[in-house]
Amino acid sequence: MFEEITPEEVRATIGQKTPDGQTKGGPFAMAVDPVNQGTVYSGTLFQGVWKTTDCGATWTKIATGLNANDVNRGMNWTFAVDPVEPETVYTNSGYGSNGLFKSTDGGVNWTDIWSRQSQPELGKAFQYNFANVIAIDPADHRHILLTFHEMCLPPHASTCIVESRDAGATWEIHDGKPGWNGGEGQVIFFLESATTWLWGSQTNGFWRTPDSGKTWEEIPGMTTSHLQGSQLLRTRDGTFFVAGADGIWRSPDGKAATWQLVAGTGPIVGGLVSDGTNMYASTCYFGDFCDQPRYLTSPESDGRAWTALANVPKLSQGGNLGYDPAHKVLYSSNLSAGLWRVVVP
Repeated sequence: MFEEITPEEVRATIGQKTPDGQTKGGPFAMAVDPVNQGTVYSGTLFQGVWKTTDCGATWTKIATGLNANDVNRGMNWTFAVDPVEPETVYTNSGYGSNGLFKSTDGGVNWTDIWSRQSQPELGKAFQYNFANVIAIDPADHRHILLTFHEMCLPPHASTCIVESRDAGATWEIHDGKPGWNGGEGQVIFFLESATTWLWGSQTNGFWRTPDSGKTWEEIPGMTTSHLQGSQLLRTRDGTFFVAGADGIWRSPDGKAATWQLVAGTGPIVGGLVSDGTNMYASTCYFGDFCDQPRYLTSPESDGRAWTALANVPKLSQGGNLGYDPAHKVLYSSNLSAGLWRVVVP
C-alpha cells in the first residue's frame, strides 16, 4: 500500500493555493541515490531541496550553504545523482534563478554551472538561460546534456542543447533541427552510446540523433507532454521504454523506426522505473489533466502488457518515480499530493 512520506514542513503547504490557482509546495523532481542505500532527494515548488537518508522516515531541508537561496527559491523539476560520485547532484531552479546548479557535498553547497553569470559567453545564446532537463551519460558520469525552457537566440536555431564532458566545468552548444519550437520544455536522454541521444518536446515530438546532434531522425507519432516528468528506462536485455504523452513507448534497440506505442498505457506517463524484474509506471502526470491516475506494472521480460497496481490511494495525479533496490521501495513524487512510497515484492 502506498503511504505518504512528505516532510511535515512541505506537507503543510500542500493543497494551499496561490491567488492564481497554482498549487504551491508539492514535491517535484525526485532522485534516489544509487549508491547510498536509503538516500532520496526531493525538489519542490518554491519550498527548497530536501533529503532523507532513512527511506523517508525523516527529512532535512538540505540546501543551506553556498547559493542555497538560488536553488531553493525555484521549481526543481530536474534532479540527477551522479552514479559514480553520489555526493554530486544536479538540479535546476525554474522560475527562480533559472539556472543549473551542482552540489559536490550531497546537496548542502551549490555551484552555479549554467547561467549568464557562470557562462558569460555561451549564455549570450539565451535571454534567461532557463535550464530545463539534465541527462547523465550511463557510461561516463562526467558527460552531461542540458536542455532549456526557452528559445535560443540568433544566429543559433530556435532550439539549443548544451553538452559538457567535464561535469559542467565547460560546455559546448549544439543547435537543434531548424524549425523546432524552442520555447517550451524539452527532454533529453542518452540511448545506446555517448553520441546517440533522444530529444523530445510537446510540439515537435521525439527525435533521435546518432551523432551528437549533427543529424536527426523523427520517431513517428511519439511525443511528450509540456511537463518534465518523462523518464527513460533500458532493461537488461537492451530494450528501451520511454514515458510519453499518450502512453509508454517501446523499442528493442532505440532506433527511430522501431519505437511502438504500448496500447492502453496512457495518458501522460511521467514515471518509469524498474526493480530489475518488474517495471513500474505512473499516468496522469500533473493534476487535472486526466481522470484518476493509474500506477502500472509489467515484467521486464515482456513490456507489452501492463496491469494496474492494487491498493493505490486516490491521488490527483501520477508521479515521477524512483526505486531503491536495497530496500525494495518504490517512490512517487506527486506535485499536489506529496511524496509517497510502497514496498514492492
